[in-house]
Amino acid sequence: MTARIIFWRLLLLAAAGFLGWLIIGYGLAAYYAERLAQGDEAAAEHALTWQPNNARALLAKGRQSLPDDPQTALGLLQRAYRANPTEPAPLILMAGHHFEQGDVGHSDRLISFAAELDPADPAVQRAVAAYWAERGDTEKMLAHWSTVLRADRSAREDLFPLLVKLAESPDLRQQLEPLIQEPPSWWNDFFGYLTRESLDLETVRDVYALRRRAVAVPLTDDERGDYVRRLQKEGLISEAYLTWIKGLDNVERGHLGLLYNGGFELPPSNQGFDWRIFPDRHFAASPAATYGASDSKALRLQFRAFEGRFWRLGQPLFLDTGNYRMAGRMRLDSLKSKGGVRWQVICEQPERIVLGEGPRLLGSGDWSEFDFTFPVPAGCTYQQLRLVSAGWRDFELKLSGVLWFDDLEITRVQELDAASQAAALLRTGQNAGARSDIGQIGGD
Repeated sequence: MTARIIFWRLLLLAAAGFLGWLIIGYGLAAYYAERLAQGDEAAAEHALTWQPNNARALLAKGRQSLPDDPQTALGLLQRAYRANPTEPAPLILMAGHHFEQGDVGHSDRLISFAAELDPADPAVQRAVAAYWAERGDTEKMLAHWSTVLRADRSAREDLFPLLVKLAESPDLRQQLEPLIQEPPSWWNDFFGYLTRESLDLETVRDVYALRRRAVAVPLTDDERGDYVRRLQKEGLISEAYLTWIKGLDNVERGHLGLLYNGGFELPPSNQGFDWRIFPDRHFAASPAATYGASDSKALRLQFRAFEGRFWRLGQPLFLDTGNYRMAGRMRLDSLKSKGGVRWQVICEQPERIVLGEGPRLLGSGDWSEFDFTFPVPAGCTYQQLRLVSAGWRDFELKLSGVLWFDDLEITRVQELDAASQAAALLRTGQNAGARSDIGQIGGD
């Protein structure tokens, strides 16, 4: 009886000792594996000493051995994969080796399986895309780049420039067609990037033309707006205006005129030749219902201790040579300012000069009308209307309160009024850019 008790006690002690050794071994292996993850490559050997089938250590050892001893490395990578069949990294490394050895069929199967193991991990998909790029299969490379861009927004920083280079190559641009025909979620942002960054306007034209021909997913307003903005920047104002008009629906076309949507019945789109509004913490503007509006809405501008020069509301214009009258209705709800604001019409091309200015607006008052006339001289192919600070000194620029506009319109007139004629004479031959130092509303 005593011998049996002693036997079982010894057996339990041995089991406990073995279990303790295992716990210590796994703990040390995990410690060295963590060191390995932090960049200590020497830790791989220590981890394998305590746990010969540690997948992370086998992977690191295989990666280290691959350049000098590929046969040993392949064995280690196979063991790493068997130890953790959900990890695609060993397959990716083996695929790269077999591709270099000319065993393309084997490498293709390995890389395809690796991609399926973790289809949403951006690092894995980048590696798979790099394989297909080396393989010369641009279509598959782009498919995996697309996955990367969907999964990791920060990838746009380095992949968007590469996609632009691809688009700028006539021989490779056709590879983008699957993405163009059925654009992924990141496409609109990329197209906007392309319109801003591509040095070649013809590249932008070609990609835009391909998108217009897409059947499954029609061209979006954002794409058209980005394309129009590029045309405006290039000085192709007629083409930009016609392209913008083609994107308007029947309701929107009902608000066309020399000034678009002057009654503010439609929400501003911030695109094309529509109103551009740039809000910040101290300024907001939007159509809203109010008493005295001609139809259902007027434009409400709210200033909350706004400081600095104001320029955050305007509309690009496409006016022929001639004389014009800008008119509208306004309501001042205690607009507190030493300098106030005023409407200003500026010629943007071929040089920036002020063509006309409206009256200074500040204080309080019920609905009232205002107007001013201005010339568009021969050669001025592009203009903009904007609301700007009327003062120039720092203490004049502060704005607080509410301002409403409605029924804004621009019409042609035969002659300028006396004040506008005098102002036009003063500006003749002078570049008013020194007093028009605010960025463009359109085509920036």
